[in-house]
Amino acid sequence: MNEFLRKKWEMAGLADDYIFNKVMLDYDICLEVLRRILPDLHIKKIKLPNNQQEFAVAPDAKAVRFDIYTTDEQGNHYDIEMQVADHHNIAKRIRYYQTASSMEAYDKGQPYEQADDSYVIFFCNFDPFQLGQQRYVLHKHIDEIPEQIIEDGQTDILFNVPSLRHDVDPKMQAFLDMIAQREVEATDPLVVKLKERIAVVKRNRKWRSEYMRRSVYEMDQEMREKKIREGERKVRDGKREILEGKRELQKSRREILEGKNEVQKGKREIQKSKREIKEGQDRLKEKEQLIQEREQKLHENQQMIIKTSIVAMRELNIDETTIKKEIKEKFDLSDKEIKDYFAE
Repeated sequence: MNEFLRKKWEMAGLADDYIFNKVMLDYDICLEVLRRILPDLHIKKIKLPNNQQEFAVAPDAKAVRFDIYTTDEQGNHYDIEMQVADHHNIAKRIRYYQTASSMEAYDKGQPYEQADDSYVIFFCNFDPFQLGQQRYVLHKHIDEIPEQIIEDGQTDILFNVPSLRHDVDPKMQAFLDMIAQREVEATDPLVVKLKERIAVVKRNRKWRSEYMRRSVYEMDQEMREKKIREGERKVRDGKREILEGKRELQKSRREILEGKNEVQKGKREIQKSKREIKEGQDRLKEKEQLIQEREQKLHENQQMIIKTSIVAMRELNIDETTIKKEIKEKFDLSDKEIKDYFAE
């Protein structure tokens, strides 16, 4: 495990959210990245970047923890995020981050029109909207007049890091290439600073230990979630097998009913002829034997399903009382039958 974590630490680059956060804490790097993302703002200076700042829109609301948060000399708010995995919730995730960031833009007693602008910026290691763009800039607009943008001071910017379209400015492309660990022009001052900063981060023993502890926690969490998903799958399989068993039982009952109808038909034919009586009796015996064999097979199948279900629920650490109750209700078993199954 230690060797695995050591190699993971050595190989980690800007695409790793932990490394990204520590690198972006550097004032000069953060300022230059913002300038490359938003060149039209002509940002002169920012407050010292804040790592993992937490906001809550309301006391009982879900809190949001920003990767990198800062403001500039004009009061504009910036939240910069590294999104490693695609959880298919990016739009609503951005909405919540923007809400939290925007709340900071409204001072108490301040008129609405004086609220600061808020920028939420996501660097995604995947195409966030699966539309093939390298950069997505989101604003509100009027549905009936799509070209009419609503100037509410909120801007969302998402970068598709793996994209090779090169639709962005060359300086911005260099930063994206650094994240994606592609070949980059070494003379770019930001590239030089990024490489130096990454080296500083990698030499920091405290950050290295913190990274490893977090990695262990994340792996444990992933393993627990995997076990939960596996348990849920076994429960679903058990329920499906029980349902199939019930269907087989219903089918058997229908066949038994059909057999009884055949018996009645045979009895009626007996009255017509002794020869027909003998033939009808023979057919009935054959049918009854077939039904008995099928009932026996169904009974064996039901036993197997019940035993499998008991094992599955035990693996999920469900207590014996609950298991007995569930099995008894699902299969309409007597107390004696339940006792026999759990005595095995």
